[in-house]
Amino acid sequence: MNEYFRLLSFSGMSFAALVALSACSGGGGGGSGVSDTVAAVPTTVSGVAAKGIVRQARVLVCRIVNGAPEADASCASGTTGADGSFSVMMSDGYTGPAMIKVMAGTGSMMSDETTGSDLPYNMTMRAMVPAVSATTTVYVTPFSEMAASAVGTSAIDAARIAQAMATVQTLMADFAIDLSVRPMIDLRNSADSAMLGRQSNMVRQLARVMMAGRNASTLTDANGVRCNAAGTSAAQQAACAVTAMSRVMTGAAATDATMAAVMLGALNSQNPTSVAMPIIRADGTMGMEIADMTSNASMQAALQRAGMTTNSAANAVHVMMQGMR
Repeated sequence: MNEYFRLLSFSGMSFAALVALSACSGGGGGGSGVSDTVAAVPTTVSGVAAKGIVRQARVLVCRIVNGAPEADASCASGTTGADGSFSVMMSDGYTGPAMIKVMAGTGSMMSDETTGSDLPYNMTMRAMVPAVSATTTVYVTPFSEMAASAVGTSAIDAARIAQAMATVQTLMADFAIDLSVRPMIDLRNSADSAMLGRQSNMVRQLARVMMAGRNASTLTDANGVRCNAAGTSAAQQAACAVTAMSRVMTGAAATDATMAAVMLGALNSQNPTSVAMPIIRADGTMGMEIADMTSNASMQAALQRAGMTTNSAANAVHVMMQGMR
């Protein structure tokens, strides 16, 4: 530093003048000035789409701009994989609230948890994120769609999103719905039996939605047509049930009491037993195991087929069954 000021004195140039000269030297061709532009650090939104598992669907992560979702063409995009997972990078480093959309695309399919078969995915499900971070995780399900419906399309901010999510979880408390829980059983968490129980519960409740669309004559679309009207396909019934659930929400902190009672009654009247459960094995691969989700023995057998030891599966199931509704 002393040498630096000695040179200034030698040249007869004041420190202020040198600073002014430096500020002007960034232009021109071939200069070696240092740019003051700082590159954005990308942020990422990752998660899973499930009604059951949604494959090859288009995923949009849309910034909330002036209280509203930006146009689809401006959103960051990706595609769900064979296990329903997605990861979308926001190259501009966006960290505000966002809406995630999982939309039908060419060849989009979803699994029917009640039969194990694949169905066309012909709807859009959404989820809301109060604030995107470096690594944000979100699960897109019929229950997150309810929260997105509650938020609306204007005056959206982090507080409104958080309120809508809380409202949905309170409404669905009898089914122990938790929007932060992965909607598949992840054996990479095999040491956390309570978490496995919450994940199993989400799988069971998604099967309940599928059954309600097929069996409950009280669920209708926006035109009052029954979800299980004659001639409707299983995919149409599922989409109709998801729509019926989202129509219950009338605001971030409000529901239609009459519609809510009908919807809750339709779901509660279903008793998912034989369910094709998506399970992530310890090695990270995913498989489907059919089990009676009301039976300890059947659940234990499914976990063993997915790679757990007999003792580990028995101990896990004892705790898991307590977390299911």
